[in-house]
Amino acid sequence: MWIKFAMTGPLALTGLLMVSCEKSNTVTVAREEAFESPLVVSKAAKGSNDREPIPNTTPPGSKMDPSSNAYIIFDGSGSMTGSPIAEARRAVTSFIQGAPDDLNIGLFVFDRNNLAGAELVPLGRGDDQRAELKKKIAGVQAGGSTPLGAAIKAGTKSLIDQFQKQLRYGDIRLIVVTDGQASDGSAFNQSIVMARDYHVPIYTIGFRIRNEHPLRRYSENYMTAQDEQELLDAMKETLAELDDSADL
Repeated sequence: MWIKFAMTGPLALTGLLMVSCEKSNTVTVAREEAFESPLVVSKAAKGSNDREPIPNTTPPGSKMDPSSNAYIIFDGSGSMTGSPIAEARRAVTSFIQGAPDDLNIGLFVFDRNNLAGAELVPLGRGDDQRAELKKKIAGVQAGGSTPLGAAIKAGTKSLIDQFQKQLRYGDIRLIVVTDGQASDGSAFNQSIVMARDYHVPIYTIGFRIRNEHPLRRYSENYMTAQDEQELLDAMKETLAELDDSADL
């Protein structure tokens, strides 16, 4: 069951993220010492009202808006070939169909058609938005590597921009579904630092994952899923937590 929620003030920054990658022993893995920069802030606790990391600006068109925002990073890398990509497409589509009407949703994809990764649908809501999301998801074709660092950076920036437009009201979150590790190790490290600097907690779902993912250490919540239904349930769970933070 989807949980409806009403926001009345600034809430914790959080994020949605879907990722996968090639299974390879040669992939660079993020090291903990890479996050010892003095710029790094501690990971925001769920429900924190600390808004200092994000500048209090008012871009054109800004207005107070308590809406929540879910930015999905859909991993369509080569390791998702076959049944994994088919199940992921169905699960993400079902998630969008059942999401609350007042939830803004954006989509970033890397796959055979978008090897470097690209934002296919910017954050938004409404019937036309949902229809476009479903269309883009249906077109995801497994292939290529996993530029997870670039994806996290793009998703973090998009959510921060939206949060500023909402005058720092509402909620943002990024969900990652992954079956492996990032192929762009250096960019991955930098993107994690960026997300932590701006208090954008990452929600990761390991889809049919065999080995522990580096994101387990840096995610607000890390879940695993072995099939389509478990993936859908895990994605729903990332939004269910909004009900808890709304009471803080």
